[in-house]
Amino acid sequence: MGKFLLAAAAEGKDGQVAAKPRRPDGRGSSVEPTIHLGRLYYPVHTLGPGNRVGIWLAGCDKRCTGCISPELQSIHSGTEVEIRALLNRVRQSCPDVSGYTISGGEPFLYPRELRNLVAEIHKTTDDIIVFTGYTLDQLREKQSEEIEEVLSLISVLIDGPYRDALNDGRGLKGSSNQTIFVFRHAERYGDLEKCGRGIQLVVDQSRVMTIGIP
Repeated sequence: MGKFLLAAAAEGKDGQVAAKPRRPDGRGSSVEPTIHLGRLYYPVHTLGPGNRVGIWLAGCDKRCTGCISPELQSIHSGTEVEIRALLNRVRQSCPDVSGYTISGGEPFLYPRELRNLVAEIHKTTDDIIVFTGYTLDQLREKQSEEIEEVLSLISVLIDGPYRDALNDGRGLKGSSNQTIFVFRHAERYGDLEKCGRGIQLVVDQSRVMTIGIP
């Protein structure tokens, strides 16, 4: 059975990760590196190979028609969580992790947060897939050291805005205008362009949520 690892309250009850409400200005309040987390789930089987930890960051400026996670578009939809505490909980609670998939929201909305998260994950694995509504060219045009470091550490980037009219039902990208960049481990990720899709239905308290590419 899967599990959500983000607590609804700051106390971190029931063994979940303690979370803090997001500040109105979107800046962290902790001396430890933090992210603004929308949700975290394990195991995810529909966003890459193996048993994956799915991390959804909060906030997105793309507003794509047909977005699968519109509830995460607001910059105020997430909670501030310390990265080390989050990943320590993952390592303690999630056996047999194959890799991590980061989505949102828009992961590159806060490049420094994303860089800190990816760098911490990379200490144990480089099996990291990141979805973004920006194209790779747009990311590199920003000339950001944080973005370049993220790109140097991850294995796969799936880029570009989702276009509902171009959803061809193929592969791990949502629409045909998007591109899958495999930076390493081609033998592991070689079929992402044509692999079958699946949807996981999971329950978060009283809500049924979907994980995957529809």
